[in-house]
Amino acid sequence: MPVLKKQRIDLRLTDDDKSMIEEAAAITNQSITQFMLNSASERAAEVIERHRRVILNEASWARVMEAISNPPAPTEKLKRAAKRLQEME
Repeated sequence: MPVLKKQRIDLRLTDDDKSMIEEAAAITNQSITQFMLNSASERAAEVIERHRRVILNEASWARVMEAISNPPAPTEKLKRAAKRLQEME
């Protein structure tokens, strides 16, 4: 059973942009909606993946691993924050 599509996005674009999108959709044998949805979804996935991934150089990686292996003692500010979090739960 196909998924019902309930959401809509309206946008304004130039005549040139519209023509280019129509041509690209035709070349790929897709409707304009399919082309735009596929293109936007692919780009959104790339942006999200890039945002979620942290890439560290060797020195930064060593600092992270050192902090994990030998965490510093909690400060008073951190202790207060942990206590507030516990009270919220």
